[in-house]
Amino acid sequence: MFLFVTGATRAQQFENYRPLLDTTLFSKSLGFEKGIAITVPIDWQNDLDKRFPLIVIFDKQNQRSHNYILQTIDYLTSTDQMPSCVVVSVNSEGAHRYNETQYVIADKDGKAKENEVFIFDELIPLCERMYHASNFHMLIGHSRYGYFTTAMLTTRMDQIHSVISLSPFFHQDNVSLTDSINNLKLDGLSYTRYYRFGIGNDYPDDFFEMDSIVRQIQNPFFNAKGYHFKEADHYATPGLTIATAIYEIFEKWSVLQLAYFSDDMSNSQSHKSLEKKVETEYGAPLCFSLGILNGKGWNYFGLERYEKAIEAWEIMMEKYPNFSEGYLYIMEARKFLKSDSKRERNLFLASLERSSFYSPSEKADLLKELERIE
Repeated sequence: MFLFVTGATRAQQFENYRPLLDTTLFSKSLGFEKGIAITVPIDWQNDLDKRFPLIVIFDKQNQRSHNYILQTIDYLTSTDQMPSCVVVSVNSEGAHRYNETQYVIADKDGKAKENEVFIFDELIPLCERMYHASNFHMLIGHSRYGYFTTAMLTTRMDQIHSVISLSPFFHQDNVSLTDSINNLKLDGLSYTRYYRFGIGNDYPDDFFEMDSIVRQIQNPFFNAKGYHFKEADHYATPGLTIATAIYEIFEKWSVLQLAYFSDDMSNSQSHKSLEKKVETEYGAPLCFSLGILNGKGWNYFGLERYEKAIEAWEIMMEKYPNFSEGYLYIMEARKFLKSDSKRERNLFLASLERSSFYSPSEKADLLKELERIE
């Protein structure tokens, strides 16, 4: 028991996320229980109506790759390369894994359609209803779930924003996913769908076939790319693929938030304009990172442009209302302007009281900081 708990604890040490729960969910469509775990950003708070992009990671039972994917998400979020997301990890029992990723057309016992219903009619609505997930959906799957996530891209494109398939194969009896991708109906898309796949030494023919097809698709709303690691083992490709794939999917988001950071026009005008560009690209709002929004304020503060700093921090507090110390930054700037800060003081105290962002000792330190500023 000690070794189990210690190992689990080590695996869950994040900088920008925290595990929320690990439980089971009975699927009506599949007819059996599925183990799930929810991981949330550190600024997630149940009583705040703030929405986060949703990432679904399959094969939670494969701890090595699953934990590495979670750590990669944490790393990229902490370095402002991707937005904070709600992550739901889904377990797949060996007794069910084959059938739940296989379509009836390939095997009469296949339950892939039922699994799709579980994901899109049960799991995702639960995450949206209970855990503040937004309508941006990324799916990450390995091996059989690499095959299945690719298949869902072709059958559920209206509900999927991005797919990362790790060590997938593309052919089963009566199923050719390369043909399915080649025959995608892409006319009428209004935002970009992202598809990334990484294959090692196990399915090189599948890689070259799919790579050839996606290279020929000339549609600005379908962004697809494959990575071939010709000597990599089947279980090595997840680690080799995941960071680059996630980075490339959110690269446009990163560029746009950096444009906000460096733009010297009106903060609110610039922010709203760039937020609109993000939503146009991804089909859903993706909040800029706390580091970028806070850094914008401190950049102006260092230049002694205090009114601009206040405006930047007000935008930050609108997006991160439980980051209570932001109100202290505004109060600090108002001291230099010799303007009243009673409103920010009251907002700070109300925010701090309800915030779960801070520990009790951190809250005590912030109250001392308030005394210093006053």
